[in-house]
Amino acid sequence: MSIKDILLHLDSSSACEQRIDAALALAQGLGARVMGLSLVTFDYYQPHYLHTEESVAAVGALLSTKAAAAGIEARHRCIESRVVGVGVRELLVSAAHCSDLVVVGQESHRTARADGFIEHLVAGGGRPVLIIPAAGTFNTVGTHALVAWRNGREAARALHDAVPILQRAEKVTLLAVSSGEESGQDRWEEVLDHLQSHGIQARLERQPETSASLADSLLNRACDGGYDLLVMGAHSPGLRRGSRLGTVAGQILREMTIPVLMSH
Repeated sequence: MSIKDILLHLDSSSACEQRIDAALALAQGLGARVMGLSLVTFDYYQPHYLHTEESVAAVGALLSTKAAAAGIEARHRCIESRVVGVGVRELLVSAAHCSDLVVVGQESHRTARADGFIEHLVAGGGRPVLIIPAAGTFNTVGTHALVAWRNGREAARALHDAVPILQRAEKVTLLAVSSGEESGQDRWEEVLDHLQSHGIQARLERQPETSASLADSLLNRACDGGYDLLVMGAHSPGLRRGSRLGTVAGQILREMTIPVLMSH
């Protein structure tokens, strides 16, 4: 179980440089290589602006310079869709299949409502996705990790995917979410024992369900505890609603203030 290939989504946003720094810092700790991916797509009736090639080359050069300075193997690839209307989400989901981890930047509210490519990537990419907030600088990712646990498939998948990162963490907290009707103590102990078998010393905190939003509770706990990574499973309501995620994951994606690793 290891993370050796990191796929990094590159774009022309102002937050892209911080995303590059976060991905390289993570790659350095994991001994991984980084593939920077630029995607050029064209919406209906959208002209092909001449500055596209320049911006792609600039962000690729930025990745190469930073990776060389950090001694990390990195490459840059550009995929240009020749089919009008094929968006970022389709291309990124396809590219994710040959990676161990995908790193993307938080979407703006406008983009998330219109396209929601991160939700589609988490639900359909088959790989864990690390989302870096649009605001802030993140020189470390996973030094202090908060793992949201609730008995179920999604949480188990996220925990498994995060093991290589948790193994190098200085502090790991398992936040067990439960209702008052079930203690779940035996299962929590099993999870802690499983982590210990991988050399991860985690401590347990209980998070009872309250009238407050679960997403609010996770965000507040992550902020108050000084964590630099939240690990969580992402539930998808079903095929009838497409590849959208549930309300908790959706709120986390909108309001996150620290990097979040999601798996479905």
